[in-house]
Amino acid sequence: MQSSLKVLYEKLSSNFDSAKWSVNHRTLLDERISDLQAKGFTVYIEGENWFEISGRNHLIKVSGKPDILVLQDEQAWVRDCKTGRKKGSDLYQVLLYMLLVPLANSKCQGVKLEGRLLYADEILQVSSEQVNEEFKAHFRESIALLSSTNPTQKVPSFQECRFCDISRLYCPERMDSQPDLDQPDHELF
Repeated sequence: MQSSLKVLYEKLSSNFDSAKWSVNHRTLLDERISDLQAKGFTVYIEGENWFEISGRNHLIKVSGKPDILVLQDEQAWVRDCKTGRKKGSDLYQVLLYMLLVPLANSKCQGVKLEGRLLYADEILQVSSEQVNEEFKAHFRESIALLSSTNPTQKVPSFQECRFCDISRLYCPERMDSQPDLDQPDHELF
């Protein structure tokens, strides 16, 4: 998921191998697509699934692009392929797709929409029941927070900052190295 709210800044370099990721992702995607089409499902892929939704109460747009949208009769599935390590955010990404795709895609309106996370070694089911009122309330709270003119509190740490591509020029609080920790003398382990 990405917000259309764009912030321009000079990004730090990364050792992320996007070419390798692209090949691995495309291979996993093609395997799943071939399997689904062989079983007779109607399959929509990546760009065909792109959406952008503007907020009514907040000046923000939310856009996304599920890897695969599968339709059959009165049932639809949002499927997202993941080639890296499993993260909690993977689930939330699919849940957000399940919440927002029916608003933007007429083919998904009025049908039961389920989700699936497709890893190289595992497929995780995501139930439509998880897109409940509590989830919708958290989504609304997040949108309100993201679109607020009041910045959120910064809580920098080396563990978080090391994955961020925003330089100290734009984030003076950035922590580029692990702080020296005074280790107490102990015999616990």
